[in-house]
Amino acid sequence: MAARILVDPLSCVSLSLECLLQGTVIGKGTGFIVIRNGTNYLITNWHVVTGRDPNTGQPMSSTGAVDPDTIGIWHHDANRLGSWHLKTERLIAASTGNHLWREHPLGRQIDVIALPLSTHEDTRVYNLDISLAQTDLVLSPSEPVSIVGFPFGIAAAGKFPIWKTGHIASDIDLHYEDKPVFLVDATTTPGMSGSPVFARRLGMHRSSTGWNIGGGDIVRFLGVYSGRIREESDVGMVWKPGVIDEILRS
Repeated sequence: MAARILVDPLSCVSLSLECLLQGTVIGKGTGFIVIRNGTNYLITNWHVVTGRDPNTGQPMSSTGAVDPDTIGIWHHDANRLGSWHLKTERLIAASTGNHLWREHPLGRQIDVIALPLSTHEDTRVYNLDISLAQTDLVLSPSEPVSIVGFPFGIAAAGKFPIWKTGHIASDIDLHYEDKPVFLVDATTTPGMSGSPVFARRLGMHRSSTGWNIGGGDIVRFLGVYSGRIREESDVGMVWKPGVIDEILRS
């Protein structure tokens, strides 16, 4: 009898992304799916789908490649966990040249987008339950968090993501540079932009009513990782979950 293989449910949430321009891969990233009003939306960073610095609009790659027209998403097979299908979605409308993703009302100032996706009979969606952002788990600076994505486009096995551990580097309720962002101290790399960030505690944890002992696994969704504040720094930015709701309501 074959040994049973256990895969964390959150490992199924993060998806490997490839951004293409006229069929050539010009960038890689991470994303995840949320469902709103029956539509599947890919959540990732604005800079992932444009190749541009959201602050300056300039190319982020040393090659100067920007504005991919298509994104490839490695979806899970509908019937067999551990198999994947690469599906492509248009980023730019061929008829108008307009982008097909939804942005925040503040545009690229909020480095998060939502791309409506096609459905496929041969794939299965493991969507992120956005209500995990409301988990009653009180967090403080220096506490560990998990950034679940694809550093340099590398996977742990097949297309399962790599879990990188970081630590909260700012009070989570404060806004870095007056943006809905908090900071993490983590050794991250290109390819991890768009990764979901989680705090997970086993057993004892702190809630709004005090310390709790037992109760099993508790998870809080903290937001969308978008890269380091400077290239030479290990301090990175996490966009808070509220921006996703603001995008999908806009």
